[in-house]
Amino acid sequence: MIVGFKIFLNLITSFFLGKAKLLVTRKKITGLNCLLLAIILCSTFSFAQNSEISKKKQTYDKRSSTIIDLTQKVKWSEINSITTFKIGVLGTDAVTNNLSNFTKNRRVFDKLIEVKRISGIEEIENYNVVYVNTTYEYLLNSINDYIKGKQILIITEGYPTNASMINMTKVGDSYSYDINRMYLREANLRIAPTLANHAVSANDLKEKLFEKTEQKLYVVSRENDEQKRIIENQIDVINKKKIALIEKDNSIKSLSLEGELKNKEIKEKISLVKINEQKLNLQIAQINFQQQKIDSINTQIQEQKRVLVEQSNDIKEKTEVLAKKNIIIDTQRKHNIVLTILSTMLFLLSLSLLIAYLKNKKLHKQLQVQHVEINNQAKLLTSKNKELEQFAYITSHDLQEPLNTISSFINIIKDEYHNKFDNDGKQMLDFVKEGSIRMKKLIDALLQYSRLGRSKEYQFVQCTPLLDILTEDMQSTIKSTNAKISYQGLPTIKGNEVELRLLFQNLISNGIKFRNPDTIPEIEIQCKEVCDTDETVKKEQKFWEFSVSDNGIGIAKEYQDRVFAIFQRLHSRLDYEGSGIGLAHCKKIVEAHSGKIWFTSEQGVGTTFSFSIPIES
Repeated sequence: MIVGFKIFLNLITSFFLGKAKLLVTRKKITGLNCLLLAIILCSTFSFAQNSEISKKKQTYDKRSSTIIDLTQKVKWSEINSITTFKIGVLGTDAVTNNLSNFTKNRRVFDKLIEVKRISGIEEIENYNVVYVNTTYEYLLNSINDYIKGKQILIITEGYPTNASMINMTKVGDSYSYDINRMYLREANLRIAPTLANHAVSANDLKEKLFEKTEQKLYVVSRENDEQKRIIENQIDVINKKKIALIEKDNSIKSLSLEGELKNKEIKEKISLVKINEQKLNLQIAQINFQQQKIDSINTQIQEQKRVLVEQSNDIKEKTEVLAKKNIIIDTQRKHNIVLTILSTMLFLLSLSLLIAYLKNKKLHKQLQVQHVEINNQAKLLTSKNKELEQFAYITSHDLQEPLNTISSFINIIKDEYHNKFDNDGKQMLDFVKEGSIRMKKLIDALLQYSRLGRSKEYQFVQCTPLLDILTEDMQSTIKSTNAKISYQGLPTIKGNEVELRLLFQNLISNGIKFRNPDTIPEIEIQCKEVCDTDETVKKEQKFWEFSVSDNGIGIAKEYQDRVFAIFQRLHSRLDYEGSGIGLAHCKKIVEAHSGKIWFTSEQGVGTTFSFSIPIES
């Protein structure tokens, strides 16, 4: 339509300029022609300009509507976390302003819409949707790489097919689009079925463009024919008005000169007729010239249409050839890249394997030497441990016989000769008896210590029932001291039930025993699962970590390194009774179960003993 108005404007301008030059001598006709020319020129120019502005606004609105419609047909997995839907524009200010005005009172997924222009690629991550026009074609590959793994929708306009997630192409007064499913999947975006159904391929897009071009050429041709008809009608009207004006002018002149200058009037009329005839011929020649111009323009339009059809066919053929070549080139390039990557990886793998082989070979030799040394030391240590355990067992066992003899004679002396001793003798006899009892307890403890860890027949032990039985057996001690023992949710572990009972018994007994006289014992037993690195096999191992906490007297820092030593006492027998071997028993039991034992203590506040037992997988 705009092209037709421009052609009409040029024809009217050239026609009336020619008319103005020919009729400049005619004062009465000239003013009317100039006024008519000015009105036609102004109205034509104003109509064309308004049509151009209206057409441009319709195009911007159609673009904005298409962007919002495409956005609503894409599904975001994180849509509930979005409060304001942000759209970024890599384009002109006019596109940004139109899109902002278009979305002012609209919502996407019931979210407010915010439109801003993007000045750099680093700002893209702040938006949910980014529109890119052809001005930023050099950034498209960088944009696609930058948004990988991010949930950002890229909408382009005027790019080759499959260049982005969604590419819009203007076809006549509407927009078509194609989609790239791979880019959408990489961004974790899903599309609605209607979006996929209305998407077009490259060939469909070219066919639509060709059809729209043909339609536009047909409309332009029809408009040119219509404009030609209108111009011819206007020329006829102007000629009729011109003839009427000439006739009136001739009538006035003939009346004024009638009578006196009849002969002169006849001559002037003849001359005037000749002049008018010449002017009329000149006007007819100009009209014929304008007609030739119109015919030439129509011929050019037909020729351009034919050339356009040929160019379209040629473009279609070249596009097909180019697409095939691009596929071949892309395939070859991918093959070359894959071969290069594989070659590099193979070289690096070979080099790393060679280095690893040399290191492993060297380490293997070192490990063989160390393995031999460790085996020898292990055999030596095993032999020494067996000898020590045998020695402790034999010693404690053999010492019991003379000790029992001494205790028996002391009991006989005390029963039969008790009245023959004075007070000092009776006191010394009591000292000897108490000493023999302590000696028996020490020998029994030593014998028990030597037997710990011999049995490797472990079974699953439920800790909660075990502690229920243990606290029931200790009721006399617990009631006499009003002790409070708390535990719950303890796991089932694999170990020796007798030794584990002794472990808990020693720790609970110490918590009750080592306290201030005016303090009620409070003992809390807890357990949690921990993960630690086993240094022997260099891998992570899961453990049950038990803790037994009390509110006793605590352990002074200067004595903390002697706690687990055998027969080590930190207090006088008058203050706290015992043999000093209980914690040594605990340490040996935990280590026999492949665990560790440690403690934390604050003097006057209390002590927490912790130990770990491996979890059987």
